[in-house]
Amino acid sequence: MSQEGWMIGLNINSETYNNETYVGFRSRLAAGQVDYTSAGTGTLSAIPDYQFETTGYIGIPFKGSTSRTTLFSGLGFRYLLNASGLKQSSTGHFGYDRESRYIYMPIGINFEKDQWELRGEYLYFLYGQQTSKISQVGNYTDVTNDQKEGSGIKMTVKYYIEKDFGYEFYTDYWDIADSKLDVTANFMEPRNTTSETGIRIFWKI
Repeated sequence: MSQEGWMIGLNINSETYNNETYVGFRSRLAAGQVDYTSAGTGTLSAIPDYQFETTGYIGIPFKGSTSRTTLFSGLGFRYLLNASGLKQSSTGHFGYDRESRYIYMPIGINFEKDQWELRGEYLYFLYGQQTSKISQVGNYTDVTNDQKEGSGIKMTVKYYIEKDFGYEFYTDYWDIADSKLDVTANFMEPRNTTSETGIRIFWKI
């Protein structure tokens, strides 16, 4: 099965530099819609999708004569709700809400020079949990699966049109392995990948 769609959201970032330390916080709230396609259960359009993510960073900046390079790590949390509950597919199957929660550690580098800022992060997956609200489609108990293996990547290219205003091109990618069985030993969340690419308009206050 696959899902494709769009999202729009708001990002709030805070960054502090001194001669020896970088401290940053980044949060994101987004909403959109995705279309579902499956060879077994048909298609389903305009499923609401909601995302919240927040990350704290700490690092060491290295300042050159015309540039600055920062090495950093931190801790992040990502939440995703795919709200397909009670929607009916083209083959008559009913959907159910799915919640994903990830805890991860970013390890990355940020490079700034003139009007450009490049950033790359490897996301070391610490723990995840997938909740499937199958009680919405019958006399079932909701299923929760623990996820222990996976990784992700974040890459951004930022261009400053003015000192405090510009554009940012970004891509996020996750690859999460098969989950552990749930407490009944009957349900498993299979391996899944997520990719997101887009553009942001930013300004500094």
